[in-house]
Amino acid sequence: MSKKNDIIVAYLNNQECFLHHSGVIFIPKIKAIIISDIHFEKASALNIKKISTIPLPSFDTHEILITLNKIFKIFDPKKIIFLGDTFHNLISAEYISEKYKKNIKDIINEFECIWIKGNHDVNKPSWLNVTPIDEHEEIGIVFRHITKFEDNEISGHYHLKTKIKTRDKSITGKCFIFNNKTIIMPSFGIFTGGLYLSEFLNQFSYQGKINIGFIYRNKIYNYNLKAVLK
Repeated sequence: MSKKNDIIVAYLNNQECFLHHSGVIFIPKIKAIIISDIHFEKASALNIKKISTIPLPSFDTHEILITLNKIFKIFDPKKIIFLGDTFHNLISAEYISEKYKKNIKDIINEFECIWIKGNHDVNKPSWLNVTPIDEHEEIGIVFRHITKFEDNEISGHYHLKTKIKTRDKSITGKCFIFNNKTIIMPSFGIFTGGLYLSEFLNQFSYQGKINIGFIYRNKIYNYNLKAVLK
């Protein structure tokens, strides 16, 4: 965690929030990891709908679970706050393999888990013992799936990404946006696409100073908005 470009430290309500290059947030005060937009079983869901003529490889849930276990070892959390869209949809969640069901149940049983509803998973799968809620408030911070642009708020939903121009090329990566009032998280999932930051800002006429936590090749870089939108 102490390596260069592993984390950016942001503050909400005077609380440290570690923005990690994996796309999660760790809040030391409550020993909590916040994860948004995992979209477990998205590949399976898209293959069932036959959206693409070429089936997506159904390894996303496997890879996500491996990454989660690595993150748990880094931060040693007591609590996990799932910020919505944890499953891509209820059908694929119900038909997930028994192995993955057990892996996810083990996480729920090991940690105190807060399960926030997303637009993709308003309901929970029948096999999972969690209580979906609209939002959660703790240490003066509100956790919800979609931002209301309120103070002291952490949200997700938009799968934000942006382009950065280097000397010889442009590179694209997922990103956080943050200031001392709000944090909007990137998606944690694998096949989750993304909304370009410039489109998000135009859509909502977002005002105020913001910083960008740009994720690229397992590193996170702190940019101001002008550096990103040049």
